[in-house]
Order: sequence, then C-alpha cells, then structure tokens
Amino acid sequence: MHSRHHEIIESLQAGRSVSVARLAARFRVTPATIRRDLDELQAAGRLERTHGGAVLSKPGQIEFRLRRREEVMAAAKKAIAAAAAGLVSPGMSVTLDTGTTTLEVARALSGIENLRVLTSSLAVAAALHPFEGIRLTLLGGEARRNEPDLFGELTEENLRRFRVDIAFIGADRVTPDGLFTNSPEVARVSQAMIRGAQQCVLVADSSKFGTPSFYHFSSWDNIHTVVTDTGLKDRRWVTRNAKLILAKP
Repeated sequence: MHSRHHEIIESLQAGRSVSVARLAARFRVTPATIRRDLDELQAAGRLERTHGGAVLSKPGQIEFRLRRREEVMAAAKKAIAAAAAGLVSPGMSVTLDTGTTTLEVARALSGIENLRVLTSSLAVAAALHPFEGIRLTLLGGEARRNEPDLFGELTEENLRRFRVDIAFIGADRVTPDGLFTNSPEVARVSQAMIRGAQQCVLVADSSKFGTPSFYHFSSWDNIHTVVTDTGLKDRRWVTRNAKLILAKP
C-alpha cells in the first residue's frame, strides 16, 4: 500500500468517510485516479465504496477501535508488558486474555524461545504467529461482534483441556472486591483461563483501579501477582492480596 493509500485510510479513521472530489483536490490528482485507489483499497478489505466516496470497512472499523484503545496509557502498557514478560522463562506455557494490555504482553513475549501460548484473542494470535519460537494455540469459539476475540462454550471447553504455568488476565476495572469486565462473555473465558493456570497475573494500567464496572468475574483469591504502573495511588488493598510489581513508563 503506497503513501496515498495510507493517507486515505488515515482520513477515513479521522472522519469515517471521504469523498472522491475532496481527495482529488487534496492529492492534486484526477477523480479517476482516486476512484482506482478506492477500488484497490476496497479489494484489500480496507474500505467500502459509497456513492461519490468511501467509508471504513467493518474490519477497518474494528482495527481503528483497537488502535485507539492501544493509544490510551500506551507507555504504561508497554512498561507493564516488559515487567510481565520478566515472569516468563523459555519452555513455559501461558494463556493470554483479550485486551490491549495483554496484546502488549504478547509482543513482549515474542522473543522467548520454546514458549507455548494459548489465547482467545485474534489480535494476540496475529502478533505472535510470525515467531518460530512460539507454539501458538488459538482457542476456538464464536467471534465477538466488533471485537477481535473469541468466546462461548467451545472456547471454555477447550480451555478445560489445558494446564498452563501462567495466565495473564486483563480487566476493565479493578476494585478491592476483585476484577470486573463489561462483557459477561469475556468474563466466562477469563474465568476458564484462571481455573487452568498454576499462577494468575493481572496486567492492568493504573487507570483501571477504582470503581467497578458491569460484571464481577474474579475475587482476589485467584490473583497471585499484579503488574501495573507507578501511577497507582492506593496500593494497600492490592498488596494485601497479591504480589505487586510496579512498572515505570
């Protein structure tokens, strides 16, 4: 994809739609050239043509939302991921939950040799698939609408077949009562991951700590280690229940 194609996609991500006339004026090319660009991007699955322009394709919208979430507390997530990867040695087995923090953990784990990874996240699987040192198992199941991950009875049944050294679990919110998520479907998969692991490690940036969200899926009894960033203010209720690792962004 050449630079004009990249800029067209960036324009779509910023405004969700573009017109042939405006793009032709912006790039100082003919409308016919822009139409060919849009046709090529549509064939690649990046956008959908409309009368006189284009909008982001469904996969493009999902990618855009994921990228926007990755940008929130990005430095903290990278620091957390590096610290979390320090808990893993060659030859170990791990599960990786869905979410942008666990996606960063996956990237940090990519250089570890002879590592077995189970995941329900399509984004995690895509990040780890190119690395020969990683033995990757993508858990089956139903694809969540508008999210790059899997859930359901098949996912949970598959998880019951495995025992791993460490489960890296994310959360939408964290409180003294435990871990919360906005999705009951995700909650059940996370619970199955917790049950199949010798150790459970919560990876969550400091903005997640405070008030609860929709669905409580784990008590602190299940969590052995918490990896977060140095922005966490009140640490007393965390350290009463688990080992705390503070990563500096």
